[in-house]
Amino acid sequence: MNLFKRFALITRKITPIFQNKRTFRLLYHLQNKTHDDNILNEDSEYLTFSENYLNVKQGKNCYIIQPYIKWGPQKLQGITPEEQLGEAKALIDTLSSWGVEETISIPLESVDKKTLFKSGSLEKLRHNIRRHGNVNAVFINLGTLKKAQIINLEKEFGVPILDRYKVVMHILKQHASTKHAKLQVALAELYYLQRTVFNEMNVGKVEREKLKMMFQNREQKLKNAIKDLRAERALLRSKRQKIEYPIVAVVGYTNAGKTSLIKALTGEERLKPRNQLFATLDVTMHEGLLPSGLKVLYVDTVGFISDIPTDLIECFVATLEDAILADVILHVEDISSSCFEFKRKHVLRTLQDLSKKSGSDDILNKVISVGNKCDLVAKDLDFGILKISSKTDIGVDVLRMNLEQTILAGTNRRKLKIRVPAGSDAIRWLYKNATVVAEVADTKDTQFVLAEVIITHAKLEKFKHDFAP
Repeated sequence: MNLFKRFALITRKITPIFQNKRTFRLLYHLQNKTHDDNILNEDSEYLTFSENYLNVKQGKNCYIIQPYIKWGPQKLQGITPEEQLGEAKALIDTLSSWGVEETISIPLESVDKKTLFKSGSLEKLRHNIRRHGNVNAVFINLGTLKKAQIINLEKEFGVPILDRYKVVMHILKQHASTKHAKLQVALAELYYLQRTVFNEMNVGKVEREKLKMMFQNREQKLKNAIKDLRAERALLRSKRQKIEYPIVAVVGYTNAGKTSLIKALTGEERLKPRNQLFATLDVTMHEGLLPSGLKVLYVDTVGFISDIPTDLIECFVATLEDAILADVILHVEDISSSCFEFKRKHVLRTLQDLSKKSGSDDILNKVISVGNKCDLVAKDLDFGILKISSKTDIGVDVLRMNLEQTILAGTNRRKLKIRVPAGSDAIRWLYKNATVVAEVADTKDTQFVLAEVIITHAKLEKFKHDFAP
């Protein structure tokens, strides 16, 4: 029985319970279990090749180099070399069994030189690296290095050269836990191998064709599996829409505190935020209540990070569709970061790019930005956004109220009072199909009650049809 027939059969069985919490647990379970687990472990020849090429199981003692352009059009605006170096160190610290031996920033005139650095800088770096006897890798914190640069620098330093793409790939492989995340990471890894192997390895024509065929077969399998999961996600979204819970997608630069904020908003104790980059790689959903009692689903998403090649981001488009199609997008910013403006622009630009790729309209008009970690900055600083702290709960109640106002305006919901007979089918229908904020006896006629409700336009029309005279 194929995937969609199985899904349809299960769906028919669970249709009567779509109005309660068990639905979401079941849907999330289906999302991660209905797919064939063998796809990731197939192609033993490819798996052996990638493991040997990427050397994923061996820990690294890294010497980190942060190149930076001092002036000119290639100079990166909004972030200092010191801040970039701090992020590079955080990337390495995220990897288990990896460590940082030493860090250094080196000025450049251009990133296009074959050896990247001038002769004087090369001599200094060579001396520093060889002085550390246990350095077995050099991490140059640039998005992607060219073939000639990697070859020349490995000759100079005598150890493997890592760029930002390769380090992030290692992190993604370690952190991927759900089926969808693993598939997307596997595709990102394949793109990396396709881009680098033929440039860095001297192989004959026969071996080149063999590798090319191996990569193509693997790519087709992964894309088909992701396509199936994408279709499955669309089915799951349609089921959630029937339940009519508002969706709030929580996005932000990696390690901005998205998961911590969701925990503060929902009180969900099982959430365990981690002080790591890319701690979340797949969307997870968490139910919470707004001040009126309206139920809402918070969607935790993969964190964004700058200077990552496009094909790596595109691997996560299917996952981020849940965020792009949400009713509200909650952008969490770490205002304790000295380069939060740079990170803000990067996240908003990435959201726009993803919405275009998925065929959605401009989504920035449904973004609410909040400044997290306000307990770590001076109280008198004004960032132009609501300041909150997911750690101390500062501003969290105000955020809930703002979310409720935005959701009511953006999801065609109305807050109104309806007079219905006490204990009637009408009041029971309202409790089942709307959010009843309050119910009080009608002082003019105690056989009736006044129900204050939040209800969608479609449900209100249904109520009028079934119960209004």
